[in-house]
Amino acid sequence: MAHLEDFGKQTYFENHGYVWDARIEAYVNKEEWKIFSKEYIDYHSFDTLLSSLQEEPVPNQWKFYANTESPMDVHNVHKHYGVSIGLDV
Repeated sequence: MAHLEDFGKQTYFENHGYVWDARIEAYVNKEEWKIFSKEYIDYHSFDTLLSSLQEEPVPNQWKFYANTESPMDVHNVHKHYGVSIGLDV
């Protein structure tokens, strides 16, 4: 399994408007309404991530990319970002 540092994933996210949020261990882009969990990034190939990054955002609806649908993850995202989310697990 790859890690954020492999294949420039971390740099790619940071160069494309994503900011690391340590509270929820995810990269967040408020303009794109997308949140990528660390586990999702680690687990998936760069090609899969690029495909997810290219999906059209839905304003006022967070898209949360995660490997599992943890109630705690959903709670933390809602707590910190205050709007409904769509899960991609």
